[in-house]
Amino acid sequence: MKKESVISTVFLFIVLAVAIIMGLTVISDAFERLYEPNLSPVVFTLVVLIVGFVFNIVFMEISHVVGAKVGKCKVVSVNCYFLCLKKKKEGWKFCIDDFDGLTGETKIIKTEKSKLNAYVWMPIVFYAAELATCIVLYSMGQTAPSGSAMKWLAIAALLWIILSSILFVYDFIPFKLDTMNDGYRLSLLTKPNNAKALVDYMDYQGRLAIEDESASIEFNETLTDFTVELNLIAVEHALLKRDYDKALEMLLKMKNPELKIDAFLKKRIVALEMFVYLMTKPLDEVKKFYDEQVGDGDRKYISNEASVESLRAYALIAGLIDDSSFEAQYALSKREKAFKKVNKADLEEEKKLFDEVIEKIQEKHPDWKK
Repeated sequence: MKKESVISTVFLFIVLAVAIIMGLTVISDAFERLYEPNLSPVVFTLVVLIVGFVFNIVFMEISHVVGAKVGKCKVVSVNCYFLCLKKKKEGWKFCIDDFDGLTGETKIIKTEKSKLNAYVWMPIVFYAAELATCIVLYSMGQTAPSGSAMKWLAIAALLWIILSSILFVYDFIPFKLDTMNDGYRLSLLTKPNNAKALVDYMDYQGRLAIEDESASIEFNETLTDFTVELNLIAVEHALLKRDYDKALEMLLKMKNPELKIDAFLKKRIVALEMFVYLMTKPLDEVKKFYDEQVGDGDRKYISNEASVESLRAYALIAGLIDDSSFEAQYALSKREKAFKKVNKADLEEEKKLFDEVIEKIQEKHPDWKK
């Protein structure tokens, strides 16, 4: 399991534990002190949580839009839990789209004066305003006379504080999770090399969203976990153009044994390197490299990881080195699922490249089925 998946899972269990504890203590106590017997507490709680969740989804993305504008960034897409407002050539249009975040995502394109600080910090300002408002409403409900609607409003404010705080804490955990959050962005902005790379990455994502053909990632010579991850996008783009020499050049620059990067990224580099060698070099030479330099951990990653980049290498290894029809067919059977994670702009070329993998295998094994 990836490190970010472990962190996300641990955080989820912590959130569930905190929610249960708060429900059994703080919320239960509030109902005992403030409850007015003219409305079901269960129905009231569900309504407040649903309304609060929807409000906070929208509120978070509004804060990102305001932050982007303050930071001189051009907003091209605002996604609130799959409901997306996207800028097209003919104007802004509603659509259903995926997003990289807990509840939504605002995509931007950089300008000459773009800075991401406000984009990342603005949700803190909005949360502080929301929290202050809820605290005032809760305080007013505490002293309201019996039968007053303010009693219910106080409980609603307390539920709202808990819900918005859980979402806020998730958004500002300073680690990489399964989805991009502001805490991770903030940790990147504290390091100049990562800060510039983050701006480039968000610009790239923004251009992909509006199907801008100029969307690209340039190779970053300063290597960190984040820049290496972006460099692998540049490698993939080189492969899609069949520029194997350029792809290999970038991969070898990132393969410095003294470089301290995440072990998962190192395995991705090996998988891509194996693919390039299998597509371009004599088989005897590749077999020697595979036997001497590809360890058990790398081999396990290539066979288990269900991404396009690993499946290509897995299929070629199975077909050209191991001569295993079963393993090759197994790898190829997983490609359609892997294609679902590919950017729409790259999907057609990714499928063509996989077809070339199949052709390469069939050159050696013409009797195997496609």
